[in-house]
Amino acid sequence: MRFKLCILFLLFLFGAKAQKINWYAWGETPFKKAKAEHKPVFLDVGTEWCTACNLMEEKTYTDTSIIRIINQNFIAIKADAEAQPDVGARFLEWGWPALIFLDSAGNQLNAFQGNRKADVFKPILNEFLINYKTGKIKIQNNDFFSSEPPDRSGLPELYKKAYDQLDYYYDSLYYGWGYVLKIPLYQPVELSFWLNKNQKGSKDLNKALRSLNQYSKISDRVCGGVYFGCSSGRTWKGAQPEKRTEYQAGVMHNYAEAYMATGDKKWLNEANLLKKYLMSSMYSKNDSLFYNSQEEYIDLKDLSVVISPEKYFTLTAEQRAKYGFPPIDKTLYTDINFRIVRGFLKLYEATQNKEALDIAVLTAKKIMSKAYLPEGWFKTVIDNKNTTQRMRELPTDSAQKNIMYLKTQSHAAMAMLMLYQFTNDNYWLEKCEVLKNVVNEKLYDKENGGYFSTNLMPVTLGGKRAATKVLVENALFARFLIEFSDLTDNDSLLKQAEASLRSVGVDKILSNEERLIGDFVLSLNKLMKHHLVFTIVSTDFNSEDTKNLIKQVQFYYHPSKLMKLEKPGHYPDFGKATLFVCNKNVCSMPISSTQSVKIEVDGFVGKLK
Repeated sequence: MRFKLCILFLLFLFGAKAQKINWYAWGETPFKKAKAEHKPVFLDVGTEWCTACNLMEEKTYTDTSIIRIINQNFIAIKADAEAQPDVGARFLEWGWPALIFLDSAGNQLNAFQGNRKADVFKPILNEFLINYKTGKIKIQNNDFFSSEPPDRSGLPELYKKAYDQLDYYYDSLYYGWGYVLKIPLYQPVELSFWLNKNQKGSKDLNKALRSLNQYSKISDRVCGGVYFGCSSGRTWKGAQPEKRTEYQAGVMHNYAEAYMATGDKKWLNEANLLKKYLMSSMYSKNDSLFYNSQEEYIDLKDLSVVISPEKYFTLTAEQRAKYGFPPIDKTLYTDINFRIVRGFLKLYEATQNKEALDIAVLTAKKIMSKAYLPEGWFKTVIDNKNTTQRMRELPTDSAQKNIMYLKTQSHAAMAMLMLYQFTNDNYWLEKCEVLKNVVNEKLYDKENGGYFSTNLMPVTLGGKRAATKVLVENALFARFLIEFSDLTDNDSLLKQAEASLRSVGVDKILSNEERLIGDFVLSLNKLMKHHLVFTIVSTDFNSEDTKNLIKQVQFYYHPSKLMKLEKPGHYPDFGKATLFVCNKNVCSMPISSTQSVKIEVDGFVGKLK
């Protein structure tokens, strides 16, 4: 009898331990199930690097009472904000983790931000269920991601509205954009360099350089990398030591441009520190690609030892080694790796060091071999190199063949256009054309303009597709269209770019994005000002005079520079390689002497401004 009781106890014990929440992936299946079973949906959106998400996973979602309540009363969905960027953008204001309650049609009923312990989360679930079953829950009208109709004001008015909003968030005392949570935002810095060269009386250069000074103060001088942000108010103290690879690439890009804009080598030193961190800590040599992020919590060697991140990151390298090092999320993402490609190309432009160009090209070729689909677009997740189980399942390759995300295609398009200009390889320009066409086919809203975040729309609201239009993604793809148009003289693309910016430029979307609109403001200014197109005309692209002229152009600094090679035809043949610099209204005189390129281009550009 005692033996039987012991067996029953063990079965109960192991059964309790094995019990877990029945999570579904984001898609049609869970919403159909919720409708059939008349249940609400509980959605958890987060990321692998999120410390609060890890706490929720380890403490709250392993509590037997929480497991029972969710499995019996909800259809539970867990989504990765990076692998599924449309979901991430839609619920960004609540995370991470974002804890969202939806009805079976996808309407938001309630939402909470951040980790909730089991004893706190249990009454939240029970209260929601009581109110849901008694009909006291109302749909929350906070859909900031549909834009019907689009903005109809003049472009200067739309630009002023957006610029004023971004400028409102510029901290003139402590610098950077934002006040409570300081983040090393790289997009408004790039905008500031553009405005410095393209807008009369601009004081934006000081904004960029003062902000970059602060960014350098939140870099890890021991192990490398710039921290994601600071949470102690405006003073850039109290670092949040997550190191997201996207920000390493973006800020490295900023530092390289700061060096070109000022000639001050301290910026080049900062850029090289980030390059060193990326190559030593975040680079997968076997894949020739870069990992996603490094966490802030520590993978302790001795679990009995407790040390706070704030204390840990004040230690020397030897002291840190005694505790261990923060784990790395070794997921390989297409968009993040393409952002790194752009960062290394900018570093090559600043340093003329071919190693940076080689890294960019190798990374891009690896992305093409692993993420480029026969249909002409890119899957988002390249691979998962983590040896431990992730909190959130990644979409399978078979699923990714059908799911396109605008964020991924936008970063790919921008990087490939830049690759064309620094390699003179038409392959990249051809891929830009193919990608542009397939994005227009699958994601463009022909009725209202602009691009949906994805072609995956698992629910409908009021008989309409529940698709998001994200400002950041539309701004980046619009920027690509403007640059592609100016480079190829295809003015029809400008209409799509303008429609895209107008679709997300309405007040409810624009104001909701707060300070995250640097690319939007930059795209609007590019749409109004356009670029300087540097065209090298030659009958022999491999001749020495052509190669010398290419180098002079590649290393000439101007934020609005676009570069291309052409055979004589549109421009006359002068018998040797010749440079023409043109904006939408006027062209320079032909420039053939490599000794005087900078002087002659400076003179032409100076007259334009």
